[in-house]
Amino acid sequence: MADNAKMQPDDVPSDLETEDDAPLSDDGQEDQIAPSPETAAPTGVGNRHVDIGNFRIFPDLRLAEFDCGPSQAFVAEGTKRDDGPLFALLADPLLPTRSDLLRVLSGVRVAGQLDLLDYEIVYWPPLDRSTIVCFYSKPGGSKVFTDGGKKAVIDEHDLPLAVIAPIINVLTILSDKNLAHRNLRAENLFFADEERASVVVGDCVSLPAGFAQPLVYEPIDRMTADPAGRGSGALSDDLYALGIMIAALGIGHTPLSKFSDKEVIEMKLARGSFQTIAAHEKLPLTLIEPIRGLLCDDFEERWGLSELNNWLDGRRVKPVQGNTDRRAARAQNIGGRDYYTTRGLANGITNNWAASLAPLRDGVVEVWLRRGLNDAERSKAMSEAMRQMAWSGSDKRTAEDVLVSRGIAILDPNGPVRHKTFSAMLDGLGNMLSYDVQHGSGAQAFSEVVVRDLPTFWFSRLSGFRPEIQSQQQVYKGLRYYMQQQSMGYGYERCLYALVKNQHCLSPLVDKEYVIHIAQLLPALEKVAAITPHSNWPVDRHIAAFIAVRLQDDTEPQLTALQNTGDEVEFSRSIISLLALVQWRHGPDSLPHLGLWVARLMEPATKVFHSKERREKVEREIPKLAKRGNLVELYNLINDEKERRRDQDEFIAAVEEYSAADSEVFDLESSGSVRLILAEQIGRQVASFAATMIALLTVSALFMMIVW
Repeated sequence: MADNAKMQPDDVPSDLETEDDAPLSDDGQEDQIAPSPETAAPTGVGNRHVDIGNFRIFPDLRLAEFDCGPSQAFVAEGTKRDDGPLFALLADPLLPTRSDLLRVLSGVRVAGQLDLLDYEIVYWPPLDRSTIVCFYSKPGGSKVFTDGGKKAVIDEHDLPLAVIAPIINVLTILSDKNLAHRNLRAENLFFADEERASVVVGDCVSLPAGFAQPLVYEPIDRMTADPAGRGSGALSDDLYALGIMIAALGIGHTPLSKFSDKEVIEMKLARGSFQTIAAHEKLPLTLIEPIRGLLCDDFEERWGLSELNNWLDGRRVKPVQGNTDRRAARAQNIGGRDYYTTRGLANGITNNWAASLAPLRDGVVEVWLRRGLNDAERSKAMSEAMRQMAWSGSDKRTAEDVLVSRGIAILDPNGPVRHKTFSAMLDGLGNMLSYDVQHGSGAQAFSEVVVRDLPTFWFSRLSGFRPEIQSQQQVYKGLRYYMQQQSMGYGYERCLYALVKNQHCLSPLVDKEYVIHIAQLLPALEKVAAITPHSNWPVDRHIAAFIAVRLQDDTEPQLTALQNTGDEVEFSRSIISLLALVQWRHGPDSLPHLGLWVARLMEPATKVFHSKERREKVEREIPKLAKRGNLVELYNLINDEKERRRDQDEFIAAVEEYSAADSEVFDLESSGSVRLILAEQIGRQVASFAATMIALLTVSALFMMIVW
């Protein structure tokens, strides 16, 4: 992992020749020195390198032909085993990687896919932070396609066996695991060997699904989403991309590359994908049939693997109809443009948000659906959306925005969730949130989408069975509740880690450490604790949410206590409890710097004890336990149920004793005058009795004297 990676200094052993020190031949060219695979860098490589696990990376040597979007490729080599030629692909730390594909493809050979040997988290000096690096085997041949070429690189008759067959194998294996590649494009193909007999597909794990795809490669329902929000998708999306890839390889350049993205969207929405490409590109006749089948805009009618295999085998395949979007008898005008299809109108409303409110609110679009398209079901849904806006308890502007968003969902239910400038597929909401938060846009747009319950409405409007979407429905049920909670452990932070499995913790404390797994959290905090002033708790909103999602324990009691920031005793105990729970489950056993950090902030937690003597005893024990770095023992010290019960019992007894004494004192002090009167009365009575007795005795004595 990252702790194993280190940048080697420039003064490494002398057998690593630098470019300046290498001997030159008579013609002034550098002589090639055969390096030792155990100690030497690849030929011509400088001294700087990063060692990580079984590999060595050279930051000064780029391999741009293997770049994948923002992910950058570098020269690499194996240090402990012979993996053959390889390269390292460094993921952009501001984009989440694909955890599902990393697990499936790492260390597994898949014919048609570039071999992913391993992946690690590494500290990357040029970025001064850690990120994921993927180690790939180098393909035996060169890159297949460079956009802008004047002719096809592979003969159209060789495409079926050289390109389509290997890719079918990749898609078959991934689809069996309910996964999609989502990075199929001509620019991401490499010849498997020098003979150029077949190809392999490049990286698909280092960045979000569909993020690096040119817009033309995205199906008609996903192309209007922002790149970060295009979603994980399914096999049908990969097959669409394969259709565009075949077209690109057949004509020698990316289809529709002379048009802007906006123009491509409008043309595909108006005429359909295949019709648009066929009208502007000269497709090879032998490839028209698979291109037509794969570019069907109805995903349920699009060619699947069986149709593609039948075509490869020369068997007849059921022809695919053209664009299935119905055209209205008359146009609906939005923002000065006429639209004849529901998808086109949905896109027009998205691009003219303010101008679209009046036609929706006034029922113009509802009438167009009923009369122009004879679509009673959507017309009724639009009427219901307007009725709900009229009875909405929210403010007028919010209700109007919700109406526009719901109107788009009614018109294009299989498209992205669109709300003002926000646009993401249902299975891409998490990556969209991650992108916005890490690139400065913040979570406001996502918050509005979730709080206004737009995903739920989109789910209700979906047409056809989409397993990749249905599986997400359960996840989204809790998002609105999380967003409505304001305390630590909730909010957009909780949504982010719940939606994006490979999202590293974005707390400023550990952001650069690239903490993805819960077991990495405390070692990262320990590292930070050694150099950070201990003025605040080592738990913030991001860390609390990260623990709540990643830790397989019930943390709701701790998160509930964190809601009351005014109760410093319970707040501090909950913070310590969260950290102790993580250490108990995942270690490490000793965290001396973090223990000291926690110990310095534990004073409020000791107030749980009423006894001054017991509290002072606990305060003396805290530094001792802190040195041992065991947060569990620190927590148990302040949460010892036996001691707390004894302290509570003693406190209650003391309170009762004090109350009795106080009552007695009060009685004495408050009843003094009454007692004085009573004493005087008793004194008089005693004096009277004594006088009477003395008189009787005197009379008796005189009587006796007279008698005798």
